[in-house]
Amino acid sequence: MGAFIKLEDSPMFQKQVCSLEQTADELKDRCQRLFKGVHHFCRSLEGFGGDLDDPISVAIGGPVLSKFISAFRELATYKELLRTQVEHVLVNRLMHFMTVDLQDAKESRRRFDKAIHVYDQSREKFVSLKKNTRGDIVSELEEDLQNSKSAFEKAAST
Repeated sequence: MGAFIKLEDSPMFQKQVCSLEQTADELKDRCQRLFKGVHHFCRSLEGFGGDLDDPISVAIGGPVLSKFISAFRELATYKELLRTQVEHVLVNRLMHFMTVDLQDAKESRRRFDKAIHVYDQSREKFVSLKKNTRGDIVSELEEDLQNSKSAFEKAAST
């Protein structure tokens, strides 16, 4: 999560992440449909063109069709490479971001909220002391205040 030092987990941010995730899923689905379509098309061309030694195939341009079929198969291979790269680079990283990094941000926010609550309570206790309070109680509350302030500052910096 080093790239997101001051990440704020807001509803708008969640909406943007959700939109990115939907776009990535849609791109993945489109790539898979293209891959299936290209393979189906290649099989259809092969069925239409027949074998290279078939006289009807030669008459309708079977050797030329076989070049197209080879080109389409090569495109299908590159498309499959593109799909795996989209899945690896975009989808997997986005899923890691959603499951790990955002969860870390939420945990950090929970720790911060808890620390600020404890710090506020310690300040209220310390401020509400009366003038005639015993010294040991004052020093104990002052120590609690310092500890909670330290925990708050630590939570705020992460």
